[in-house]
Amino acid sequence: MMSVVQECAFAFHYSAKRLEAFFDELQDDEDVKEAMDRKTKLKSLCETRWISRSDALTTFKTAFPVVVHTLEHLVTQHDDKAAIYLSSILRFDFIVGLVACEHILRLVVHLSFFLQDPKCDMLSAIEECRIVLTQLNDARNDQQVWDALFEESVSLADQFDVEPTMPRRAGRQQNRANIPAVTPSEYWRKVLFYVFIDHLVQQLEDRLLGAEQRFQAFFLLPSKIQGLTNEKVLSIFDTFKTDVVGNVETFRAEVERWKVKWQMHAVVPSSIVEVLDNTNSTLYPSISAILMVLLTMPVATATVERSFSVLKRVKTYLSSTINQERLSSLALLHIHRDVPIEIDAILNDFAAAKSRKWKFF
Repeated sequence: MMSVVQECAFAFHYSAKRLEAFFDELQDDEDVKEAMDRKTKLKSLCETRWISRSDALTTFKTAFPVVVHTLEHLVTQHDDKAAIYLSSILRFDFIVGLVACEHILRLVVHLSFFLQDPKCDMLSAIEECRIVLTQLNDARNDQQVWDALFEESVSLADQFDVEPTMPRRAGRQQNRANIPAVTPSEYWRKVLFYVFIDHLVQQLEDRLLGAEQRFQAFFLLPSKIQGLTNEKVLSIFDTFKTDVVGNVETFRAEVERWKVKWQMHAVVPSSIVEVLDNTNSTLYPSISAILMVLLTMPVATATVERSFSVLKRVKTYLSSTINQERLSSLALLHIHRDVPIEIDAILNDFAAAKSRKWKFF
């Protein structure tokens, strides 16, 4: 289904004739035009960013009637590829997959946005991940959610005379899911809806909620310190024993002073950055080191990917012969553009470095 959406988006994007036909059909359909929210073309998928997948599927589902009418018009204009795309999307397995996957990805799109935030830390990511997991599990266990999605798929298919179907079962089937089901709704719920949700839940648990010992250090935060037991203190010491100062008894005593410190505060900081700013590294050297490790744990690779994207914007075709030193300097200026720059100090340094013996002015 996603491959078909990608191919259709490319077909309309790289052909002026198809794009013009799509725009004309969109102008004639006021309902779809209003639902598209000023969008005039389909969006392509991205292999690495799931945010773009959700947006692309939402746009394609919203513009589905316009896409069908446009392809039908292009078929009359002897466009052979349009006929292939039309036969691919006018299938019930495509329609039900589009509706179900768009709904599921819409539940995780806000988590994807949050994970790409430069200020996101591991603790906040884990808390938001638990919220998304709860939503996914609730949607999986709620029969009404699937019934509404299947009804939407049937309604969309009825507009183009597509019957709700399911693949026939065979005695021995190795190339597709041969799950016993009485109705198409039961079949697609087991084969598509459950499988996709279980896959996302498993990936989120493995990547963010894995039972790793380093996550036990989050109980050192004042908002979580009530759950810090002796067993967890030993686990934290064993995990960060190369970063702490002294032996286990010294670390245990430091943790006890840490508990008393935050029990005396009515309002405690919630984020790791705020806790680290209020931590004296001289009084609490081990806890300060552990908090710094927690703060530098990479939640996602969005920051590194932004650096790669900078090169595409800085080193263009017109500046292909730029040397390495200048390229690195321009990339740093572009990446850290939020850092204030004193223009007068730069001009003074430049003038001092390029001073002439003869003063002409």
